Amino acid sequence: MKPAIEAMNLIDDRVAIDLKERSDSLVGRIAADVARAITEGRLAPGANLNSVELAARFGTSRTPVREALMLLEKEGLVEIPPRRRPRVSRVSLEEIEELYQIRVVLNGLMIASFVRNADAEHMRRMDVLHEEIRRHAYGNQDAFLASRRTLHNHWLDNCGNGSLRDLLGTWKMRMSVGRLVQMRADDVERSLRDHERLVMACWDRDETLAVALMQSMTLSGLAAIKRQHGERA
Repeated sequence: MKPAIEAMNLIDDRVAIDLKERSDSLVGRIAADVARAITEGRLAPGANLNSVELAARFGTSRTPVREALMLLEKEGLVEIPPRRRPRVSRVSLEEIEELYQIRVVLNGLMIASFVRNADAEHMRRMDVLHEEIRRHAYGNQDAFLASRRTLHNHWLDNCGNGSLRDLLGTWKMRMSVGRLVQMRADDVERSLRDHERLVMACWDRDETLAVALMQSMTLSGLAAIKRQHGERA
């Protein structure tokens, strides 16, 4: 049996669930709400999902709730065992490592596309968002993580590749499930240094360096997850 990860957290402040129904239907709103609760760690792995309670919360029948949970099952966030209550999916360390292999490639392609396609306004906005990261580094960790998410979303939203954005958005939702790390002081310091160098590489239009830095940052996240998993084990 694969070792199961016990807790989850998200590094993307928006719910990375690119379902067409998200904004236009009740099913989509339910799916987005449950996905956010899962990826933010408010619903732990293995937690039961009570369709009756969800239906009452949204003022609807259980049918839209079931449809929403089935959408999330396709995205890897929910398990629906036969004749049992739906529950939040558990993610093993092996699965996280597999997902991070994909994330490294996609993140590298994303930042390379940003370096090639971003205009001056995108670069200036990047500086503003980067300053927010530095401002929150030694304060509230949630604010620090939120500011990092905003900068990474800026890179993704302005990479100039819509197909990549959609693909990475879907994978980020699955990969965020593995982002369970409570950052230590040395993690914050490393993150600050890495982001400083990456922002400079973007300004210099140094695509090769930007890709290397982004991929290194991604692998650092995986290393922190494995470290925390080992501590818990």
